[in-house]
Amino acid sequence: MKPSPSHSPSPAPAVSASSGDSFIQLRGVEKAFGTQRVLRGLDLDIYRGETLVLIGPSGEGKSVLLKHIIGLLRPDAGSVCFDGTLLEDLDERQLRPVRRRIGYLFQNAALFDSLSVADNVAFPLREARVKNEDEIQQRVQEALEIVELGEHAAKMPINLSGGMRKRVGIARAIVDQPEILLYDEPTAGLDPIVTDVIDHMIRRMKKRFGITSVVITHDMGSVFKVADRIAMLMKGVIYFEGTPKELRSSRDPLLRNFITGRSEMTMRSGWGDRAPAHDNPIHPD
Repeated sequence: MKPSPSHSPSPAPAVSASSGDSFIQLRGVEKAFGTQRVLRGLDLDIYRGETLVLIGPSGEGKSVLLKHIIGLLRPDAGSVCFDGTLLEDLDERQLRPVRRRIGYLFQNAALFDSLSVADNVAFPLREARVKNEDEIQQRVQEALEIVELGEHAAKMPINLSGGMRKRVGIARAIVDQPEILLYDEPTAGLDPIVTDVIDHMIRRMKKRFGITSVVITHDMGSVFKVADRIAMLMKGVIYFEGTPKELRSSRDPLLRNFITGRSEMTMRSGWGDRAPAHDNPIHPD
């Protein structure tokens, strides 16, 4: 475990690639939008085959971090290394084969309302210019069967429940057989039963395909169900990094209040719905 500091957040020590099969490495990543500094020298390793769950207050840059992994954003400083390749050295054409190795589940599933379920799932294959229509249909059906929606291929998104839309999003994310899946709030807005279904599917993707997964969620029940490792992002750096057991046993008051949903200390500490824009340290007492 990388223990959290007793007072102000500061970057957790970088992990050497030699300590495991480091698939993705972020080193000293900084990102600002105008005057708002979001990532402030972030270091993080993502290991091949693991499910890493990112937690932290809203507005701290978790989705921004995912967009750096896929090359949609480039760091102002620092580096993002994907399986030995520095993404900032690649242009858009060179990024395409990297992105094909990554599946992305957007927060709201981001389905095309004018396309059927099958055509939504087929979209990445057609974008990749897969020409054989029989192959496309076979892979689409296989992906829909994995998420238990094989009988719903002809439906339009408007006729699906929220949970079904998320599952279609997962099918679209895996249809191109990625090595890593990025989940942005996969259970947001879902009831507890459907949330449990999605959690089981995340675990199934790992067990069946050995997929590396990075999951953003605020649902602490989901965190402890799916995570191999947990990283908490706060004030633009990794405040905590460890196993679910290490998070549960932590006595850090900020961590305890976050995982139990207690607001007293978090509000006094200056972070709630948004991260403060200033550089003052967060004091847990």
